[in-house]
Amino acid sequence: MDIEEHTYLRPELPRLIEQQVLDFGRIVWSDGFMPEDRYRDRMHEVSDDTTHFVRSAGSLLVSHVQVIPIELDGRDRPLVIGGVSSVMTYPPFRGEGHSSALLRRAAEHIEAKGLALGMLFCDPDTIPFYARLGWHRLEDRRVRVLEHPDDDDVVMVLGDDGLLPERISLEWSW
Repeated sequence: MDIEEHTYLRPELPRLIEQQVLDFGRIVWSDGFMPEDRYRDRMHEVSDDTTHFVRSAGSLLVSHVQVIPIELDGRDRPLVIGGVSSVMTYPPFRGEGHSSALLRRAAEHIEAKGLALGMLFCDPDTIPFYARLGWHRLEDRRVRVLEHPDDDDVVMVLGDDGLLPERISLEWSW
């Protein structure tokens, strides 16, 4: 079966694809579904401008990346960044370049939309993967997430982190 690549704005994301992203999340990122969110059957409605990059084989999801426009206070002016999240490839399709291709598309999107930079949260073991695609790690504790102040997630940035203030407080992590 051929792998197809699609780009969807949030309102256009096919329901079957959305459900598969959520199913993956429940298994791999289960802490994001506890306790009040464990029955959630829709992705968070952050912005209609959220863009989903999808690789699929027909209606079967292979890989997914989303970019959420996030407003931040910059060093000297407000910024809109591309918050990259839900980066996933189902295990049978890993090692074939699907997430890498979608992250490249996401980077092109961030630049084309004039977003200040890209930012994502990841586990330490995925740092080399993102680094190969041009992302770099922010200093530990530079970003504080108010809903989870003790989390030790790594924050990676694509672009000039000099636009960001020395300390960043966020309501939530995407």
